[in-house]
Amino acid sequence: MNTEYILQAKPRETIGTATSKKIRRENGIPAVVYGDVDNSNIVLDANEVAKQVRDAGFYSSVIKLTIDKNTIDVILKDLQRDPRKSDITHMDFFAVDKNKAVVVNVPIMFVNEDTCAGVKLGGGMISHIQSELEISCLPKDIPENITVDIAELELGHSVHLSEVKLPANVELATPVDEEHDSPVVSCYEPKAEKIEEVEAAPADDEAGDTDDNTKADADADSKEEDSK
Repeated sequence: MNTEYILQAKPRETIGTATSKKIRRENGIPAVVYGDVDNSNIVLDANEVAKQVRDAGFYSSVIKLTIDKNTIDVILKDLQRDPRKSDITHMDFFAVDKNKAVVVNVPIMFVNEDTCAGVKLGGGMISHIQSELEISCLPKDIPENITVDIAELELGHSVHLSEVKLPANVELATPVDEEHDSPVVSCYEPKAEKIEEVEAAPADDEAGDTDDNTKADADADSKEEDSK
């Protein structure tokens, strides 16, 4: 059963950079609603939003958004953050019709990685190629995640989009064919690290001794010539 997400909002009468900055200083988040309703500029409470976004399901679920006394169903379309502080600075919501299919990105949940055949029997490693899938369904059928079981995944093999089992009444947003059946997860054989042996260079002391000995021999030869 999906978690129900509820947000309270207030209408925003004015827009612009100065207004948005003032809203943020007062612990608010400027946002916009569009879709199957008239576009609306709203203000959300930053503390309330912070609690909701901790749950990964918030990003792919229908949200009950109340503006004054009117409640509409929306999904989150975009979220912007301050790159320095990670604070949410703006949100976009898309109003949905319960009788019309919507396109959303839903996270993938990989299960049975510890018992994967390619890992246990072949010594392979798992590579998550995709972390979410773009699906199409009615708002009430949006799943919290898509489960991909890799217990039987063998070494050197992959699970492709066409092999993913989708929940009832859910389909991929983009049809899959032979040319567009991309892998979702794979099990590969890790490459052995090559250790190259490098011949050690002569120690500085030894090199110095050799130079000194050569110089001494030359001096001795010179003195021997002078004595003749």
